[in-house]
Amino acid sequence: MRRVFRRFLAISCIFCTYPAFGWWETGHRTVARIAATHLTPAARIRIARILNVPDETAAIADALALGSTWADEIKKDTHTDDWHFIDITLQDSRSDIQKRCKDENCVLARIRLFTAQLAAQKADGRWSELDALRFLVHFVGDVHQPLHAISDADLGGNCERIDPPINEAKSIHGLWDGGIVNALDASDQALASRIDSYIGALSAAEHKDFSAGSPEDWTWESHELARKMIYAKLHIPTEPAIFPKGCADAPPEITGFKSQVDTLYVDDMKPVVRDQLAKAGLRLARVLNESL
Repeated sequence: MRRVFRRFLAISCIFCTYPAFGWWETGHRTVARIAATHLTPAARIRIARILNVPDETAAIADALALGSTWADEIKKDTHTDDWHFIDITLQDSRSDIQKRCKDENCVLARIRLFTAQLAAQKADGRWSELDALRFLVHFVGDVHQPLHAISDADLGGNCERIDPPINEAKSIHGLWDGGIVNALDASDQALASRIDSYIGALSAAEHKDFSAGSPEDWTWESHELARKMIYAKLHIPTEPAIFPKGCADAPPEITGFKSQVDTLYVDDMKPVVRDQLAKAGLRLARVLNESL
């Protein structure tokens, strides 16, 4: 028992300089746990070394899960907020993706850069291998949240309020960040186990599809999901391609929008969210297996 407790402290101390984070904890930790169960032996050994934990799936899953929200916890102090999303407007086409990622300050570019850093097996001057791993785990999760890949002059759904809140989510973005995830299961361990069972029942073709693609493919997939499953289904008005700094500067058609979100919508979206979490976990594992 004492040895298990010491192991827990060792894992925790990797991340102990930052407080726990609330929303998206469940989603990000679920993605990390799914990825941990699909690592190759070589990738598992390298990740265990970076995390300073035993080369055991359970220990790696716990450490990756704990580190999966670190990028959110430090983004204000490190001025890395823009790395978590990409503002592709409703008017944009896939060919517009790169112009929406100025100076590589978007989630798509950061996935590529931190993947390359891990593959090179060295620090880049500012970020250690541990930092690169934690960023990568987080950003692969982020890019599979549809509202991290779209903009309607609304900060990715942050300016459309939900009143009364649903599962503590007070905005459309909050609903997709955590409300629907927690409606599936508020425990990341239980949810990861359930989704892994779901993955195990996929056909070979479905499994390949869930694991496939490039960061650009995932970005566009999320954008199209947001367009169809959120903006179209909720009848959110299409606004000009502008990028307000805050919701106070968003168009009144957005800030005054009355969303028709109910338990039926949440239930309809649960399979979509489940699939996005499954894809994120499998794709994160694939990236780690190929780069480590």
